[in-house]
Amino acid sequence: MAEAGHGRPAVGQTLHLVACGIRQRFRVPRRVLAVIAAVLSAATLGGLGAVTGNWLAWQAAAPVPTSAEMTALTSAMAGLPWPSLSPWHTAMNGPGFTSTISGTGTYDPGRVRTALTATGWQITTFEESTRVIPVGIGSPDEAISRRVLEFAATKDGLSLHGDTDTVVSSKAYGLTTLLVDVTTDVTGAIRPSTVAGLLLGALGGWLLAAALAYRIRMAGDRNRWTASGLTALALTGAAVPAFVAYCEAYQIMGYDEHASNQYFEYSISETIPMPVVLISTGVAALALVAATLIANRRDEPELTPVSS
Repeated sequence: MAEAGHGRPAVGQTLHLVACGIRQRFRVPRRVLAVIAAVLSAATLGGLGAVTGNWLAWQAAAPVPTSAEMTALTSAMAGLPWPSLSPWHTAMNGPGFTSTISGTGTYDPGRVRTALTATGWQITTFEESTRVIPVGIGSPDEAISRRVLEFAATKDGLSLHGDTDTVVSSKAYGLTTLLVDVTTDVTGAIRPSTVAGLLLGALGGWLLAAALAYRIRMAGDRNRWTASGLTALALTGAAVPAFVAYCEAYQIMGYDEHASNQYFEYSISETIPMPVVLISTGVAALALVAATLIANRRDEPELTPVSS
């Protein structure tokens, strides 16, 4: 395309070539099945991209304390050993850690305050109260008094919520229960990263389907039908992980980050066993690889012997 005497095309010609090349990458054969496959592929990888973008954003956020740190903090606040630890995730896929402990102890709000401040936590709420529970049916013959402490704190992108409950009367005197929740705060990058991952995933899915469609079109009849069948199998298998991904994306975008305490929500996708998701993903990946390999095969031309 370069004019005579010039070793390379002009800037306008170069941009034109690039634009035409990009446009061609997005084209799919004008066949109904090819267009449907491209749409399904874009939707599938879009969901997976959203979850991936969300995961990457959380990697840059503050990590929750380790098991050893949670054990030390909880034991120091309660004055009791061996707490029970449970990691979890919010509906926005943010990491959380719950620590619980119970036993015979003493009500000591000063101990709780000291344990928090000694580990760098800044206390935001610290409320004490007394609660009385009548015991018995009909005419209660005893009332159990409990001292309750509810507290919250923040530290380097983390939020902590907890409470202690200590019996201060009756035969159960000293029975103490403490619960602590630590979660990573939602950052401003979580939702934009989720949306960016969805868009990039959809873009990649469309480009993948377009490229594979042209390869299938150029294959021989036998290879064309085999590759098409494997592509359909790949899209069918990917439907399960894509459904789970979109359920997560829905909860991520609808999450109330201004709630007083982070939480998790139930999703219908949780009824799908994880082995089913993994198997479906594996089947989809293997079918896609097989379809690509078969579509790239070319039939050997029939050679006619030449008589001398």
